[in-house]
Amino acid sequence: MTKKRSLRACAAQISPVFMDKKASVEKYAETIREAGRQGVDLIVTPETGIPVYPYWRNNFGYTDPESARRWKETVVRFYDEAVRIPGPETEELGRAVKAAGLTAVIGLNEQDDRPGSRTLYNTMLFIGPDGEVMGRHRKLMPTHQERIFWGRGDASDLRVFETPFGRLGGLICFENHMTLLKAAMAVKGEEVHAACWPGYWAYGGPGKTVRDMTGTLHPLHHSDQDAAVREYAFETQTFVVSASLFLTEDDVPDDFPYKETTNWKWAMGGSAIATPFGTYAAEPLFGQEGLVIADLDLADRIVAKNVFDCMGHYARWDVAQLRLKRQAVGPEPAAAELAAPRAARVVEVPAAPAGPPAVEAGEQPPPGVLPKAIMGAVPEGLAKPLLEALSEKFGPGSVAAARAELDADDLEELARSHGLSHDEVVSFIHDFIDLIRRRSEFVVPDLVVEEPADA
Repeated sequence: MTKKRSLRACAAQISPVFMDKKASVEKYAETIREAGRQGVDLIVTPETGIPVYPYWRNNFGYTDPESARRWKETVVRFYDEAVRIPGPETEELGRAVKAAGLTAVIGLNEQDDRPGSRTLYNTMLFIGPDGEVMGRHRKLMPTHQERIFWGRGDASDLRVFETPFGRLGGLICFENHMTLLKAAMAVKGEEVHAACWPGYWAYGGPGKTVRDMTGTLHPLHHSDQDAAVREYAFETQTFVVSASLFLTEDDVPDDFPYKETTNWKWAMGGSAIATPFGTYAAEPLFGQEGLVIADLDLADRIVAKNVFDCMGHYARWDVAQLRLKRQAVGPEPAAAELAAPRAARVVEVPAAPAGPPAVEAGEQPPPGVLPKAIMGAVPEGLAKPLLEALSEKFGPGSVAAARAELDADDLEELARSHGLSHDEVVSFIHDFIDLIRRRSEFVVPDLVVEEPADA
């Protein structure tokens, strides 16, 4: 629940110290302390401001020894100037956040912490008022040439964090256009949203269909970024703190090999803050560094939701639902999987007395006929008890029902009885549903597990 009734939010439109993480972190730390002196509760910085966004992304190529040398040196330098979480850079940022007494969302380039990997990620780092790292969000889908530089995040990176002013989440650049990600953040109870961008652009030319990245100011409605920020706020009834990078060509050292062949002009800022009504509490700032600050009344979410509540009276879960993955997938099985090896087996739940008519594959079984489900994704010891639990709670026809619900107490009881965590039980039940749908003798439509919003 929201503890505060007001929020002083800040989108920090600050330039990085080009390709220098130490100096950039020092500049960011001083900016955070200054925001604290101005009474800011939440500060959001632009996309990958530490040490810089790779604006030279269109220069990829090494067709001769000299171009190969330039590319290699830039790739290695870009990696070396990225941040490891946790590390000395996050500790310095944490000290600044604690001194300022605020919450921070920091856009940075992150070195993968998985042993053996040298992948970089486009990451939002979340730091709480105590100076401790709350978590991170790695960009799930780098755009176009960005895929040369960054890997993709996974399900564990889609999170919200409890703060003194409510549940805080964030997405990066075009993620703010992704319909299902917006829905996922709403399902997680997001109340304040951080959006990070590398700059600003608009559409011009015939029919307003040509992307203009020349730094020319167009009417705001010519930019998809303007639409994304305001629609996200209205659609999810959140406050959106949107931070965009500002960088001039003069900020780039002359010895950078791609300085003359890179378009720096679209690093023009555009930071803004939007309300749950889809309006600006602070208009976009262009062409300069600065702190975009707005004082927000958190009760405005209640007023907005009185008209349009995406998680309440305006939701139609009987028409459309969202399936969310929550666990990361790595090179090794999770500990729970190692402790409870999965084995493919057929479990048949006892049906009604003999005599039901035969049912062809793809048809719905008549009352009393239950499908034989291949339970390969469920641990050996859990498969039959899970089916039995469903059958006992909802009756002999529960598996074939159009809808089945398990509340939090049911899940916790299953967890306790099989030595599993709540999240593991939720994951196994989702696997069970998927297998019923895809690999059983009969099609079972719309069989869903309702889980608590904070599960």
